[in-house]
Amino acid sequence: MDVAVPSVVIAGAGIFGVTAAIELRRRGHSVQLLDPGPLPHPLAASTDISKVVRIEYGADEEYTSLAEKAIEGWRRWNRDFGVTLYHETGLLMLRPTPLAPGTVEQDSFDVISRRGHRPEMVDAAAVGRRFRAWNADVYRYGTFDPEGGFVESGRVVARLVQQAAAIGIEIHQGVAFATLDEQDKPFGARRAGLITASGRRFEGDLVILALGAWTPHAMPWLASELRSTGHPIVHFRPVDPEPFRPERFPVFCADISTTGYYGFPVHPIEGVVKIARHGVGRVMHPESPERVVTAEELAHARAFVAEVFPLLAASPIVFSGVCLYCDSWDGHFWIAHDPDRPGVVVATGDSGHAFKFGPVLGSLIADVAEGRADPLHQKFRWRPGVRPRRSEEAMRSQ
Repeated sequence: MDVAVPSVVIAGAGIFGVTAAIELRRRGHSVQLLDPGPLPHPLAASTDISKVVRIEYGADEEYTSLAEKAIEGWRRWNRDFGVTLYHETGLLMLRPTPLAPGTVEQDSFDVISRRGHRPEMVDAAAVGRRFRAWNADVYRYGTFDPEGGFVESGRVVARLVQQAAAIGIEIHQGVAFATLDEQDKPFGARRAGLITASGRRFEGDLVILALGAWTPHAMPWLASELRSTGHPIVHFRPVDPEPFRPERFPVFCADISTTGYYGFPVHPIEGVVKIARHGVGRVMHPESPERVVTAEELAHARAFVAEVFPLLAASPIVFSGVCLYCDSWDGHFWIAHDPDRPGVVVATGDSGHAFKFGPVLGSLIADVAEGRADPLHQKFRWRPGVRPRRSEEAMRSQ
């Protein structure tokens, strides 16, 4: 049975919050969207020049199916936006050793092939011929999928915020969540609320907390279940950009379960090659002064580039930064009603791989808010104490 939720207050206008706001407004709810701003928030994980879009998820068919729907959504958003923000470069997954069952590359290839997609196996000769920026003497085995690519995430959020305002969502910038308003309500009342850092109160029939990497700090009751972790990103400005154009240098994962490295072709606006590393990260607050790439991380990235992309080795680093994840222990999102706080839904736990699902996140969150059934709700349920199986981690990298 659907739960009537006439008015909704959403704290956080990253990809979780803004897509939920738009979907709920389209379903007839009145929606207020709160964020410290300015939007897109400069410290939010969503605010970046690029995020990976892919359907490869190892043997996990639930994520694969969801990613298929998301890619269709990205293509639709390109048409709706009237500008190309999703760039379908394809995805190249390479490794130094042969593919085998149990590797993310082989499992992904098998799953998406079975589902009707057309990835291809590539060997050293193909790598050297088609993707010459790569060191084919080291990265000799892998797959290329013509579907997938990257999205200009910060520009996407900016478009969605504009769309939210255009359809009647009340957007409050300069408003930071401080705590839930848990004062006693009259008997039978359904109102939920929150209090901002300035002491202002917002009330609705439902509160959705989509606080991203701020979650474990703003919601201490989830601090043992979710962690905010920082992961390095580095921008190289190639001396010669031609080998790094999308048709020669698609979005890639480089032996991702071992190295953690992934990256992007030369950016159409910024003119840089972004290299990033997914791993356990460093636990930190999103506003921490430690949110800088360390000398050790820079040296590691330089060494990786020198070995794998010799044509990029002499290129200057023009930017480095730290992308903040809100990590759940098992790498799955956390989208559920809080069982101890009536009228509160938590939508968070991106775990470094949520943005690609942007076109379908809003409906997932709205379905939870309204009490509609979806098989994925079990995966993203309220699950204190759940800890990961290490085999599940490899493909949780954007």
